[in-house]
Amino acid sequence: MKKLLAILVLLAAGGGFGVAVMNGYVPGLGGPKAELTAKSRRFMECLKFKEFKEAAAFHSAQDLKERPDIPKMLEDFFLIPPENLDVREVRVDYVELDSTGKRAKVKVTSTVEILNQKVTKDPEAMLYWRLDGDGWHLDLRTTLERGKVPG
Repeated sequence: MKKLLAILVLLAAGGGFGVAVMNGYVPGLGGPKAELTAKSRRFMECLKFKEFKEAAAFHSAQDLKERPDIPKMLEDFFLIPPENLDVREVRVDYVELDSTGKRAKVKVTSTVEILNQKVTKDPEAMLYWRLDGDGWHLDLRTTLERGKVPG
């Protein structure tokens, strides 16, 4: 009976560790999907806490050089003044890589409250990433210029 219980505990711990690796909770493990999940979650967390300059750092140095207004673009991301927006929860729904492994899209859903209207919404956003020589970067043109999160 003790052996069976020990085996069940080990299986549960192994399963929990596997889920943690796949969701990007274990740094350095899990491959590109785990890395993109963690980066997307952190990017949205920066938006949640109004750290627009830090969120801009997820873009490539070239994008930042060409568009120094990225922090302002991020502030406008939800089409609502930042002081009126309370991002409560961020969920990464899925990560999809293209066949080359150099481009990816990550669907995120946020639970937000518009404070002056006392309205809660669950807007979805698609974050597009590209793999450059120094790692994964948000693709400025597809993430911020084309699409806006519906208010």
